[in-house]
Amino acid sequence: MSLSREDRVSRASENLSTAIRFKTVSNDDPDKEDVDEFKSFRAFLEKAYPLAHSRLEKEVIGESNLLYTWPGADAGARPLLLAAHIDVVPVEPGTLDDWTHPPFDGVIADGFIWGRGTLDCKGPLIAILEAVEGLLDEGYLPDRTVFLAFGQDEELGGRRGAAKIAELLESRGANPELVVDEGGALVQLGIPGFKRPIAGVGIAEKGYLTADIEARAAGGHSSMPPRHTAIGLLARAITRLEKHQFPPSVGAIPAMTLERLLPELPAYLRFALGNPRLTGILMKAASRWFAPLSAMLRTTTAATMIRGGTKDNVLPQEASATVNLRLLPGETYGCALARIRKVISDKRVTVRISGLAENPTRTSKVDSLGFEILERTIKEICPEAVVVPYLVIGMTDSRYYARMSDSVFRFNPIRGGAEEQDLPHGTNERIPCDNFAELIDFYGLLIRNSSLPSA
Repeated sequence: MSLSREDRVSRASENLSTAIRFKTVSNDDPDKEDVDEFKSFRAFLEKAYPLAHSRLEKEVIGESNLLYTWPGADAGARPLLLAAHIDVVPVEPGTLDDWTHPPFDGVIADGFIWGRGTLDCKGPLIAILEAVEGLLDEGYLPDRTVFLAFGQDEELGGRRGAAKIAELLESRGANPELVVDEGGALVQLGIPGFKRPIAGVGIAEKGYLTADIEARAAGGHSSMPPRHTAIGLLARAITRLEKHQFPPSVGAIPAMTLERLLPELPAYLRFALGNPRLTGILMKAASRWFAPLSAMLRTTTAATMIRGGTKDNVLPQEASATVNLRLLPGETYGCALARIRKVISDKRVTVRISGLAENPTRTSKVDSLGFEILERTIKEICPEAVVVPYLVIGMTDSRYYARMSDSVFRFNPIRGGAEEQDLPHGTNERIPCDNFAELIDFYGLLIRNSSLPSA
């Protein structure tokens, strides 16, 4: 006997609640990662989704990555790939008491499912499996082969996770018609006179560069200091970087975002933003004080860690800081590194790559069948939404699948506004139960909408 929709959503919420209880926190040091939590999570999925695990091929790739293959009726059709990640970020020390409900208890209360990973990214992962399980229960067979790709370390850059899955799929000749991963959402902009949600579909990602800046100077006793200690040299270098930011640029993607959004805005905004040249000038000016806009229009530089000194009366011989850059499309990490060195312009200060270095992804095509399928699905879930392409300023696992397909898009219909934007990695991460139900509907429709056109 089939369950009612209400019962299905209730069961799905309980499954997400259980999934949150597995502390699948990724760690930069693999030896410190709790592998048993990942194993237990996989065992839970097998129990919770028996049809998916009996009818789809499941592969564990590397340590903890999962790849499910649902063969389609037409083996020659380009496949659909749905991505999410298993790992979550840790809870910041000292903030545990700030949580309304413990972050790994998966409490369902007040119309929400609470806990680390509900938004990023176990909510979407469980929603994908719920949708697949439901379709299997109906006897549905997709035209296209469907891949479900769940990486183990997206929060660390995906090198041990999605990169390995993508490498395997590439070796098998996979060329997806459509890849959908996390990234964009259904967002309320809070513009007076404009109540429609914006469905931001990420069509490219900024690049990533972590570099260390190291200053060296003579040591000695603090009673006879030089003009600049190593810490002083380092401070001056960081100040120069902050003063001389990368220039803003209204590139092709922000222009495309505005082009799609403009006709839907209230008249007063259409008038104000109707002149592309003037709009570009205004956007560049506003980016100087509005951080989200600045991130969209420039390569950003942020000093994030600093080290130096051993004792209050000893001059440090060296001091160092870590800077993190997010690169605009068209930029390369090699050119960005050269610019940092030029801006600092001090032979006593060295700059070197110390972490992840990734160039921006290529831009996916909005005039593709893949985008058409995704846009139609969004409209079915949320008819009032304005679908706009945009540049993703963070990183997702989808960057590894961009090598295989020109239709890699970052979106799931998680709803939110300004108040919710800090929840994914923050305190009191949670998802409304009714929004979680929308996620399940979205992935089910997406699979159905990817069917081949009738002959």
